[in-house]
Amino acid sequence: MAKVLVFGIDAMDPKIFNKLKDKLPNFSKLEFSELQTSIPPETPVAWSVISTGLNPGKFGIFDFINRDPETYTPQLNLAREKKGIVKSEYICAMKGTPFWRILSKNHIPCTVIRWPVTFPPEKIDGNMLSGLGVVDIKGMLNSYSYYTDEKIDENDKGKEKIVVIEKKGKVIDTFIRGPFIIKKKERREANADMVIELEEKKIQVKIKGKKYELEEGKWSEIISAGFKLFSFLEVSGIFQFYLESITPFRMYMTSVMIDPTNQILPITQPKEYGKELVETIGHFYTLGMAEDTKAVTENKLSLVAYEEQVTQIEEQRTKMLKYELERFEKGMLAVVFDAGDRLNHIFWSNKVLEGNKKNKKPEGLDISPQIEKYYLEKDKLLGEVMTKLDSDDKLIVLSDHGFNSFEQEFNLNTWLVKEGYMKSKGDVGEMFDFVDWTQTKAYGIVFTSLYINQQGREGQGIVKSEEKEKIIEKIQSKLLKIKHNGIDVFTNVYKGSEVFKGEYSETSPDLVVGFNQGFRMSEKSAIGTLDKEVIFENTGQWKGDHLIDRTHVPGVLFTNFKIAKEKPSILDIAPTVLKSMGVNIPEEMDGEALI
Repeated sequence: MAKVLVFGIDAMDPKIFNKLKDKLPNFSKLEFSELQTSIPPETPVAWSVISTGLNPGKFGIFDFINRDPETYTPQLNLAREKKGIVKSEYICAMKGTPFWRILSKNHIPCTVIRWPVTFPPEKIDGNMLSGLGVVDIKGMLNSYSYYTDEKIDENDKGKEKIVVIEKKGKVIDTFIRGPFIIKKKERREANADMVIELEEKKIQVKIKGKKYELEEGKWSEIISAGFKLFSFLEVSGIFQFYLESITPFRMYMTSVMIDPTNQILPITQPKEYGKELVETIGHFYTLGMAEDTKAVTENKLSLVAYEEQVTQIEEQRTKMLKYELERFEKGMLAVVFDAGDRLNHIFWSNKVLEGNKKNKKPEGLDISPQIEKYYLEKDKLLGEVMTKLDSDDKLIVLSDHGFNSFEQEFNLNTWLVKEGYMKSKGDVGEMFDFVDWTQTKAYGIVFTSLYINQQGREGQGIVKSEEKEKIIEKIQSKLLKIKHNGIDVFTNVYKGSEVFKGEYSETSPDLVVGFNQGFRMSEKSAIGTLDKEVIFENTGQWKGDHLIDRTHVPGVLFTNFKIAKEKPSILDIAPTVLKSMGVNIPEEMDGEALI
């Protein structure tokens, strides 16, 4: 039977492909179509739609973060945590059935590498390495450290990640923050000692009896070290340093990630697969969102260092793919490359709003050198991949969404306060600490979701069920009329009840906002905080985004077979994979096969 390769390239954009296609000969050899993405076009939602062929109402993920309606507390939509004394356990947040599970039940071997929302990994007929959603050894999505002898500014973003060091001659005695443990009902860190010896233009780092040399402006190797939790238990983690300068001392350290050879939490199935990969390609980043955009936006990692980090991670992923291709004799292989998304967020340069037209190049779409380089590299890799496939094998290359500009921020909660739908007790505090719920009818959370404060559903709900629909329609109508400098802020505002169908649709947002290109939800609004203004300029390093209306960020689809649909959707990928492998398509799937 023919094999199927699913080659995911997160955030590959049709606009950019069309601009660069003369430089992308291997992509140009394949059938091409824009690919309709999900509502909303968010990574955990879209990749889950792709893997299941279901709309979000059937697998229960509607945004990066959900909320507990009783307490209004945000809950991450990548994995569910069950806390323990020594370590937590996790349950995958995606409740649908992905195509690899169906294939495995039909005894078709599968390998799945870094697919988002696959943590913890499931047992399949083959191997799996989890992707977006994997935590570090603290159980966090990101907990980098920054070592410095400079004075901390109280307004410094990410100041809680700073480790202040003191030079004693040519020596620095410090520590590495390790995993959390619960001891006598108190949570504390199990840290590891670290000694840094200063030399001219380089340092020697001593950890657990081993010494590592690090030059200014360079990355260290990936280091493995143990952290003692109790006298009888030590766990292993991996990390990497970047030494920016010795005077003043500035050194970035990645999160301490799960060691694939000694997993405190499962990230591969079987567990031995982690050791196998390390023995084959060397140590690799295991964190779900490994590319540290947070350190960049908090000014703890330079753009040069960040680009080098992204390159390292892509090289690791490429080695994994090539290793699997060499032994790909039957079944299905799926791999997802993330870095295009991470590069777009930081290096996006094309402006779309009227006030920024002067920044546009005369020839139209402005593509940064970093992003163009990435597309050229992926084209080269695609060419190598194509030589490894037989003539009857199926190749599916796709992205979950495209990309666009992020120029203006919109705080939905500030707007709700100004419109009288939310009552504020003050403008200080995160996670709705400022809200008077007894006088609040609606609230926004994360990047696209709005909920009605409904009686019997929310913990302090005040809106009666018979009044709910009227309020939804009023808010929907008002949002669609908002303009900024004469430009619509929203392209669409969707009713959750109309776009989500299935057993989990009752937990969906009441409204899903679809921003016009150039606009996005503000960071403060996303975490339940107010900004002084409803709409204001984005001045941060995070320049591009996809958390807007799906019509502005379609994905891409390339295949080595004719696409039997004029306007394919990400819903159609799972049915296509199953049909290609001769497996019946479940009736519950919302998509259809493209062959």
